Amino acid sequence: MRILSLLFLLLAGFATGMHAQQPFSYGQTDSSSYALYQQGRWKELLQFGKQAVSAGQDFPLLRMRMGYAAFVTGRYSEAIRQYEKVLKEDALNETAHYFIYWSRINLGQSVVAMASLPYTQAADIPVAQRKISAVESAEAEFSYKQNSITDRGNPFYFRAGLGHRFSHRVHMEHALAVYRQTLNEPGLTAVNNNDDISIGQFEYYNRVRIQLDRHWQLKGAWHYVRTPFNNFSYNNHLLLFGIKYHGAYASLQADLVLGRITDSSSRQFNLEWQWFPLGNMKVYSFSTAMLRNRQTTDFHYRQVLGFQVYKNTWLEGNITTGPFRNLAENDALYLYNAIDPNKVKAGAALYFLVGKTRLQIGYTYEQRERFATKQLFQQHSINGGLSWTL
Repeated sequence: MRILSLLFLLLAGFATGMHAQQPFSYGQTDSSSYALYQQGRWKELLQFGKQAVSAGQDFPLLRMRMGYAAFVTGRYSEAIRQYEKVLKEDALNETAHYFIYWSRINLGQSVVAMASLPYTQAADIPVAQRKISAVESAEAEFSYKQNSITDRGNPFYFRAGLGHRFSHRVHMEHALAVYRQTLNEPGLTAVNNNDDISIGQFEYYNRVRIQLDRHWQLKGAWHYVRTPFNNFSYNNHLLLFGIKYHGAYASLQADLVLGRITDSSSRQFNLEWQWFPLGNMKVYSFSTAMLRNRQTTDFHYRQVLGFQVYKNTWLEGNITTGPFRNLAENDALYLYNAIDPNKVKAGAALYFLVGKTRLQIGYTYEQRERFATKQLFQQHSINGGLSWTL
C-alpha cells in the first residue's frame, strides 16, 4: 500500500511538472506572441498563434497580432479571418476595421471594403474614398471578331461604362454598348434581303449593388438589348436578382436572370463561387454553374483561373462548356444572342495595372454551328479594354 502511495505521488508530481511546462498558458502565449511581433517574425507568429488557439488560448490581442502578421506578409484573406475574430469580441475595434478595409481593397473587393469605413478614421485612407457619393470607375472595352466562313461578316463590339456610388453601401454602374455585323443567311426566309442582313445592336446595362454589412450583398441588374434585323426589330430585356456572401477566402453568389429574348421568355439560374487559395491575388478562381430554361433546360459551366505572372501583371484563362445560345454571363452584362449557336468558348487575357488604371488585351476562340444546319465554323476575337477605379 505504501508503495502504491509513493507511485501515485510520483505520477502526480510528473503531471504537475508537465503542466508547468505547458507553453500555452495565457501569460506565456501573450509574452511569446508579443516577442515574435516585436522581432517581425511573422510566419512564426502565425504558426505559434494557431497552435495557441488550438490549445485553448484565444484572446483579441493574440488575434490582432496574427492579423497583422498575415497582412504584412500579403495573406489578406487570413488577415480578414483573424480581425473578424477580434470584431466578435469588440465590434467597434478601429484597428480591426482598418486592416479589413485594406485587405478587401487588396483582394479587389472595394465595394465590400467600404462597409468598414464608418468605423475607422485612419489618415491614410484617401479622402476620395471617404466621400459619401462619388464617381468611382470608368471603363471602355472592344472586341473585333473574325469568322472562318464568308457568309458571316466580322463582328465588332464596343462598350463604355461609368460607376458611381450614392453612399458607402449603395453602388451603381451604367454601360452603353454597340454590336455591328453583316451576314448572309438564306435560312431566315422571313427576313427581307436575307443575303445582306445588317445588325446594328444597341445595349444599355445597369447594375446596383447594396452592401448590407461586411459580408452580405444584394444585387440587381437590368440589361436592355435592341436588335434590328432588316425588317425585324427585337427588344430584349433581362433582369437579374442576386445575393452574395463574401467570406475571407471565398465568396458565394446565387442569382436568377429572367427575361425575354427574341420574343421568347428565358430563365437562368446561376451559382458562382470565387476562391483565393493563397489569400491574395496571386492565384484566384471563379466558377459558375448555370442552369438555363428556354424551351429546353440546359446546364453550362464557366471556369476562370488567374495567376499573377509579374508585378502588377496577371494572366487569366476562361472556358464555358456546353452548346448555348442566348446565354447571360457576368451578372447579365454579356448576352450571347447571335443566331448561330455556340458549341465551345474559351480564351485568355493579360491584365496590366498601372496606378489606378487597368489595361487588358485578350483572345477568345469560339466554335459555332451555322443557323439551322450542322455546319461548324470558327470565330476568333481580339479583345481589349481600359478601366479606371477611384
